[in-house]
Amino acid sequence: MHPAIKFLSNLIDINTANDNENELAQLIADQLTHHNISSKLVSYSKNRSSLIAEIGQGETVVGLTGHLDTVLPGDPAKWQYLPYKATIVDNRLYGRGAADMKSGIAALVFAFINLAKSADTLNGRVRLMLTVGEENGAQGAHQLTQLHYADDLTALIVAEPTDAHIIYAHNGSLNYTVTAEGKQVHSSMPAAGINAIDGLVAFYNEEKTLFDQAPVHSTLGPVVHSITVIASGHQVNSIPGEGFLRGNIRPIPNFYNDAVTLKLQTLLANLNQQTNAQLTLTIDNSFWPVESDPNGSLVAAAKLAYQNNFKQEPTLGVIHGATDASEFVKGLHQFETIVMGPGPWEKAHMVDEYVETDQVITMIKTYDDLVTTYLQ
Repeated sequence: MHPAIKFLSNLIDINTANDNENELAQLIADQLTHHNISSKLVSYSKNRSSLIAEIGQGETVVGLTGHLDTVLPGDPAKWQYLPYKATIVDNRLYGRGAADMKSGIAALVFAFINLAKSADTLNGRVRLMLTVGEENGAQGAHQLTQLHYADDLTALIVAEPTDAHIIYAHNGSLNYTVTAEGKQVHSSMPAAGINAIDGLVAFYNEEKTLFDQAPVHSTLGPVVHSITVIASGHQVNSIPGEGFLRGNIRPIPNFYNDAVTLKLQTLLANLNQQTNAQLTLTIDNSFWPVESDPNGSLVAAAKLAYQNNFKQEPTLGVIHGATDASEFVKGLHQFETIVMGPGPWEKAHMVDEYVETDQVITMIKTYDDLVTTYLQ
């Protein structure tokens, strides 16, 4: 078995569903130490640590990033193979995180080890940044950005599962809560109260067309928005005095998060003049859209590395999900970003998630060549 696949199997066997990344980070740190590479664990909270390691020297800095956490497996009985026991069948390695994104982590780590062997000849630095909490608010990427680890980046490679295709742009993600405050009364005299549901329904109806006049991005398309949670009332014979709803919006580079927020704020201000229930907006998370030049130097290096290792023409594209890059791009300076990693995107978060083992092995050399070419 290839050492990277054995290592990936060990990563899969550790349950990091929204927690417990410290054990995984320590395993990676031990692997780096075995190859005489120092690293640093950055504590986020109990049992939760991101990892930072760096090699090379110079002003050009290439970041390699992936997240250590996974989503929950759901009902284990629905899995053909145990979610926390890596199983290899016909070149496919199954387990929670096999695609999203412990396979990307394994490929990055082994590429980083290879690059370290010639660190003295690299025309720049390579920074490995493995994060906690991407699946639940990008907490690790936010923390590392606040600690200035993204301030001097020249380029960033995100190892999310793309089936090794090159993604040069993706949407942002903005989560919000609208709270409605009314007046609870007995349902036999509704006129004496203020039904919080009325305020929520008013917002729901207006939000459907709120972004109809927003610009459309040439590749990412329109702003996408959905109300995904709504709750009000406790029992059937009381007019509810409070309630809330939550929504998700996918900003685009030409209609950014601040423009989205302003639209929401303006709508609430208007509705509060029209309805008795008073609405309050809270922005829960705001992840920026990411876009790089498809003809830029990072994409060019990725295309060449892909072609040399996969022996076919690469595919360029975009995705609509956000990544840790949405936090890292909040650093001091702009930098090129691509998303490129092993594993099928459509299998992320699915039962019997898997990755092709030979794709993981090929990605190691692809990352190695990509970084070396870019730094030249």
